[in-house]
Amino acid sequence: MARPRKFDERAVLTAVRDRFWRRGYASTSIQDLTDATGLGTQSLYGAFGSKRALFLRILDEYCARQAAGLEAALDEDPSPWHGLASAVVFEDGGRMELPPQGCLMANSAAALSAQDEGVRARACRSYSGTLELFAGRIREAQESGEIDDDLDPEATARALIAVMQGIEFLHKAGIGEEEFQRAKTAALEMIERAVGR
Repeated sequence: MARPRKFDERAVLTAVRDRFWRRGYASTSIQDLTDATGLGTQSLYGAFGSKRALFLRILDEYCARQAAGLEAALDEDPSPWHGLASAVVFEDGGRMELPPQGCLMANSAAALSAQDEGVRARACRSYSGTLELFAGRIREAQESGEIDDDLDPEATARALIAVMQGIEFLHKAGIGEEEFQRAKTAALEMIERAVGR
């Protein structure tokens, strides 16, 4: 019979996530994880498996939380288009705040997708989910007359995701708040011109 765990699993996973998020997968050692959690190596492996298995679990939870938060933020806005545009440029609470270290999934995909099929699969799944969500909101905005009904919802959603990722990159790059705001304003104006009726 397995012995009951003597630690708070959620607290451990949060500590591990934060360490991976700050340092990246490759630069985070098992010693870093034991230091962050207070668990010994055997306890960590016994509870969660390998370092990679633990990392993939963290990514799965992170992606699920981000997707739910994005959908909830869009649902809160009575205007499908305003909610979507706000989310794309991270305005008006349209999406969860951007942390200084950027998105854990985006960071992980950039660093690991080329050599890790598990990370690549999760990045593709995250992209597909966002694409479906955005395309659905675009259709709603077309039906309500907010944007041009001749637009292709999927193509428009792809463009918006690309803009969103670019804005996130600028934030993480540390270009300065004033220039960051200029970039967001320019992006929003361009988007509004492209979809306007």
